[in-house]
Amino acid sequence: MVMMIRERLGRVLIVGGGHMGQAILGGLLNKAEIDPERIVVANPGAEKRAFIESIFGVATVDDARKALPADTIILAVKPNVVPTVASQLASQGIGQARIVSVAAGVSTASLIDIFGTQTDVVRVMPNTPLANGCGMSAVSGGAQTSPESVDLVRDMFAYMGAAVIIAEDQQDIACAVSGSGPAYFELVVESIAREAEKLGMDYQTALTLAVQTMKGTAVMLEETHQDLPAAIKAVSTPGGTTAAALEQMRAGGLESSLADGVAAACKRSRELGA
Repeated sequence: MVMMIRERLGRVLIVGGGHMGQAILGGLLNKAEIDPERIVVANPGAEKRAFIESIFGVATVDDARKALPADTIILAVKPNVVPTVASQLASQGIGQARIVSVAAGVSTASLIDIFGTQTDVVRVMPNTPLANGCGMSAVSGGAQTSPESVDLVRDMFAYMGAAVIIAEDQQDIACAVSGSGPAYFELVVESIAREAEKLGMDYQTALTLAVQTMKGTAVMLEETHQDLPAAIKAVSTPGGTTAAALEQMRAGGLESSLADGVAAACKRSRELGA
């Protein structure tokens, strides 16, 4: 399966060497086992290019057009930069390359307008844990995109964790849930560890406790498929410590704050694509 994906992806051009570009690069090399010689990263900054070359062992260029032709082009730049980069690539000519965009809010329709209706365009909302093989990616094809290309991109990102195919009109929601999600959990872990530090525990010890608890809970939920309200209730002995904590958190508006945060992320994703 891995070999088939490698062959179908062909030569890969990653446009953008930032956090997400590097996360995808790491996932392709370490999880999908793509040969470094088949990947080129385009990034304007010389310092970042040198870093990528030394850490990942792939070639880099300062202008994506210098890496053409490519079979799979991954756009991993900021949403406001996508139109410029896409137009430059289109003017150079991309042949039969498939376009994979991970830019929040950028629709497949807008990219098809630039690259042409014969281009397979796939939109993906991944998250940074994919570099460690634990990512979550939501994949959507454009109106003219072949099901084979959508499946290929889904399979590619699945090697870096898990991936699902969703309707494109749900991409902004996916951005709010899983795309931005790592930061939500990191904030929770940091808050718990810092409070433990105030209470008298060494910060690093508290951080270890919090991170492993988050990891263990995630694995348990994934493997047991527990109903979440039932799972919470099972840990919350009446009059116990968990019940006291949850009562205080709910009184402080934790649930409504999380809900408002997810809604704000979804709204911002839609604004970026407007």
